[in-house]
Amino acid sequence: MQYYDKKAVGRRIKQLRKSKGLTQHGLAGFLDYTGSRQLQRIETGETSCTVEKLMEIAQILETSTDFLLFGQEMDSKDQYYKVFEGKNSSQKQYLLAVLEAAAGNLTLLE
Repeated sequence: MQYYDKKAVGRRIKQLRKSKGLTQHGLAGFLDYTGSRQLQRIETGETSCTVEKLMEIAQILETSTDFLLFGQEMDSKDQYYKVFEGKNSSQKQYLLAVLEAAAGNLTLLE
């Protein structure tokens, strides 16, 4: 099991916030915090935030919760594995057919 380091999470949030040109006050406003002190405490690793707030932060900063928590994006192989995990053979064949049909029609999105 992998545990997370609150200080490392805070550093990653701060780094991404700055790269997006957001101030602590600006990001705190998006998160509906009354001031920037709570975000400051999260960024310094004094405290952690709820899962819901972490998900909001990830969306605002356009990253994944995996990156915020562990410093790495989820491997695309892991994403595919999760889609197919627990499915029987016919369900996997159906999913593969859907993916192939979608991939063949990607030009429709342009």
